[in-house]
Amino acid sequence: MGVKRRPPRRPVRQGAGPTSATATKALLIGFERWYARHLIVDSEGHLSADDAVALLGELFDRSRGALHAPLAPVLEDLLAGIDDDPERSADLPEVIQTLEHYLDFVVETGTWLGTDEEIDESAELLEVAFELSTELLGFLLDSLDDVEAVPAGRARRAFEGLPATIRTPAELVQRLRGVLGAVPGDPVDRVSGDVEPAVPAALAVERVMGLLCVAADPGLLPERSEERIRAMLDTAAGVTVEEARAADPDTARMLALLEHDGLLRLTEASGVARYETPADLRPALADAVVEIAEELGLLDDDPLNPHHAGTALQVKVAVIGSRPAQWRRLLLASGSDLGELHLASQLSLDWPNDEPHAFTVAAEPGVVITAVDRIGDDGPAGGVGSADDSDDSTIDENEVQLGELLIDVGDEISYRYGADDPRRLVIRLERVAESDARPLPRCVGASADVAEADRLLAPLRLR
Repeated sequence: MGVKRRPPRRPVRQGAGPTSATATKALLIGFERWYARHLIVDSEGHLSADDAVALLGELFDRSRGALHAPLAPVLEDLLAGIDDDPERSADLPEVIQTLEHYLDFVVETGTWLGTDEEIDESAELLEVAFELSTELLGFLLDSLDDVEAVPAGRARRAFEGLPATIRTPAELVQRLRGVLGAVPGDPVDRVSGDVEPAVPAALAVERVMGLLCVAADPGLLPERSEERIRAMLDTAAGVTVEEARAADPDTARMLALLEHDGLLRLTEASGVARYETPADLRPALADAVVEIAEELGLLDDDPLNPHHAGTALQVKVAVIGSRPAQWRRLLLASGSDLGELHLASQLSLDWPNDEPHAFTVAAEPGVVITAVDRIGDDGPAGGVGSADDSDDSTIDENEVQLGELLIDVGDEISYRYGADDPRRLVIRLERVAESDARPLPRCVGASADVAEADRLLAPLRLR
């Protein structure tokens, strides 16, 4: 959430001590009015105005008025208190969102005269805290990129300390698959993300994956115990107390197996008990965890494309202004890039593909998506000459997936073909479906001979 700054309307003293109850009440009234206006613009996923004000009032009480100046240390202390409160820790995402709105409010209205540096520190702290409270497992998995490699000899000797069935990185991956009860092609149901909180076994898998991340990189979540990390993962997964309790047996079973293998060991320092992995095994464990996470669909490799792997998009490609109407109904993989959409359109319409082309979308009319750095002096015309000829408003069509632009039924992409007298297409998403075993793309409808249009797409199905 961006913080909008504007000059304050009147001087405000940043008190170092407690602020009067009257001042707090006045501030909450002002926040309620501001927040209500905000809800008119965007109410989805937000607390009601009454609930947000009640929560903010509680936070003022917890901070003993210090929240009048929402400095990063004040916010950090507040969030730590909520996190350590068993009765409120599950509400951490809502607390953070309310504080983000409050920070916007005091900055926009000039109620708090924080410096730009102080405002940025507070905003960054809340942004990171929200990520940890809602997408903790993804954060931990991404952090494994920072685990440093060890010399091959040390890694080999570390493997020699494990059971005879785990002596190579590949065998380590296989063992993790067995422990987690998941194999490629048969992923465990997700708990976080778009899937509703479900089976306890799935939550147990995400818990163990998170604990493995921390074991592979002890610098993650410092001073947090195994029990606390597990609770944080539960909060991020959005599960109920009953669902979390039901996941405990599977969690304990998997952790016991990993301890028996020597992959995990419970250590205690400064009164904090947490799992660690032998130092020379950490890089191999990090790589194995990432590989398993990819198999389970836990990595958000393509956040711009919300469609699941294997999703097919049915689009209608219509020539604007044609009489009689000329169109093709195509079925393409959601992960297809716009370069493939260009070729599928050209082939199915039996066009020669010898003139420049470009895609645009209504939301960003100044951005052109076309063939970049694919055209040589002797090559066919197709887009801009090279990356050097493009600018910030030109995007390589091979770097944009169809599913990034066509998300909901009715979404459209515009296509222009030709320079002097261009032909124009509108490409509209009609249906989102699971792909069957047949290769894509396919033509499933047309204003002309469907079978012939589909036959023209055959070269793309060989790619």
